[in-house]
Amino acid sequence: MTRQTPNYTDQETTGVLQAIQNELADYLYHIKLFSKNAKLYLLGSFLIGVNFHVFQLLLNLYLRELGFEESQIGYIISSRAVGMTLIAIPAAMLLSRVKLKPILLASCLFFGIFSFGLSTYQEFDLLISFSLFSGIVFAFYRVAGGPFYMRNSTKKERTHLFSVSFGMMIMEGMAGSAGSGQLVKLLASQFDNLILGYQYTMYVGILFSLLALIPFSLIKASKPSSEENKINLSLKQFKERGSFYFKITISNFLVGMGAGLIIPFLNLYFRDRFHQGADSIGLFYFFVSFSMLAGSLAGPIMAKKFGLVRTVVITQLLSIPFMFIMSYSYFLPFVVAAVILRAGFMNLGVPIVTNLGMELSNKKEQGLVNALLMVSWTSSWMISAAVGGQLIDSYGYTFTINITIGLYLLSTIIFYSFFKDVEMKTDSHPKWIIINESNR
Repeated sequence: MTRQTPNYTDQETTGVLQAIQNELADYLYHIKLFSKNAKLYLLGSFLIGVNFHVFQLLLNLYLRELGFEESQIGYIISSRAVGMTLIAIPAAMLLSRVKLKPILLASCLFFGIFSFGLSTYQEFDLLISFSLFSGIVFAFYRVAGGPFYMRNSTKKERTHLFSVSFGMMIMEGMAGSAGSGQLVKLLASQFDNLILGYQYTMYVGILFSLLALIPFSLIKASKPSSEENKINLSLKQFKERGSFYFKITISNFLVGMGAGLIIPFLNLYFRDRFHQGADSIGLFYFFVSFSMLAGSLAGPIMAKKFGLVRTVVITQLLSIPFMFIMSYSYFLPFVVAAVILRAGFMNLGVPIVTNLGMELSNKKEQGLVNALLMVSWTSSWMISAAVGGQLIDSYGYTFTINITIGLYLLSTIIFYSFFKDVEMKTDSHPKWIIINESNR
């Protein structure tokens, strides 16, 4: 009698599939717990985000088609970062104390108006003004997200709500990038005018953002929750915690400086170096967004194995070789792959740095630390986007990308030197444990 040998491979496969099915069921269960307000906000956020990414892809190309130089385009981009930087902390302080529905409606309306100005008028000074004010109103909308989720969720589903929100941001980029590039090509062919193709496509993006007024208007306003942290500033607080605030923001600032030199000009990089049209560039950006989504999903897995700090360091270092390819290669498929992989590795660490900042903060200062991280990023772009345009004008893309590489390396070294000892892993504690900065 022949003995049946168990098929362990089939059993293992069945076990893995069952585990995945259970995880999906658990995720869907928690999504069903989302409040009506949260679902309406997610919908409105998606609609505004589509417009944001349409402009992120097309505005530079449109301005270049109008005859603006990279240095001028850099000033227009940086003026939006100026607006976001100036208002971020005041907005965070205000939004931690007031009802958010009127702020959301006003931000949505004015973001549409200023976006219309950017895509319609062609005078340099006007474009600077519209970009500045669009940054201000967009900062109000972006900063409102955290307080809104706190007020309209419970501890049971809150983690899933923030996770879905981050995933929605990436899907906004995928929809805005792929769709807008193809629409430019279609409309430019229809009207036999490339500039009109850009303008009408951006008008479609504006329509998406204005549609967000519908779900936002259906939100039932709620007051600040008892769990929400009111942001306060004091000289005593900065004396006691200023060192930590500097440490958690300086590496973020340096990464932002490096990114701001080249990332806002990637569409022009593909246009100028490889002679690509908006439709092809939009497709490249679609895959960049997909890479960012994959990175965000891989982040928690890597952090569990390597810890928060080492995950950031490893992924930032892994992005460097791809930056060299972008700098020196003229072979389009090779460069596209490098751009996609760089985006995945560099953006994998973004939410991890925020998470680390929250873990190392006292509860009463978490809102302030979150705002400081945002300001460190936007202020760096405010400077580097303007400088980046001038560097590209004068020295080209290779020189500018090499400076970005240097800033990434410097940021990584500083980040590791500051935070290498804030996590521990021992035989008694097999998982990475955060040692709170305030207790060190």
